[in-house]
Amino acid sequence: MRVAPLLMLLIPSTQGFRMNFGQQQQQQQQQQPSSYEDAVLNNNCPTYLCPDTLTCVKDPQHCPCPFPKSQLKCLLPKSDKYICISKPATHDSKLVELYDDPVKGPKAKTPGLRDCGWVLEMYDK
Repeated sequence: MRVAPLLMLLIPSTQGFRMNFGQQQQQQQQQQPSSYEDAVLNNNCPTYLCPDTLTCVKDPQHCPCPFPKSQLKCLLPKSDKYICISKPATHDSKLVELYDDPVKGPKAKTPGLRDCGWVLEMYDK
């Protein structure tokens, strides 16, 4: 007989939890960011809007990679196109410093590593 009073105390608290959870879910749905299409269409960029990052830049080759701390931006020859690749994984502190350099990193060509030098070599084939 003691179980019934305990159940009576638990039932209202679980119903309150369900209602609170439902309200939180509804609030999250209302706060969702606009779609990618809306972000592009509502952008006021007068020059070039980078498709990956929605950054406004002078021209396409100035677009940043979506994850610049872990990616290298490799410019492709004779065009304004580029690709972003993962920085090579290495424990060599000098190579890490090289690949972190925004000017030298994309120009690096280290034998045995897949960096922008390797990309350009494969692109020319």
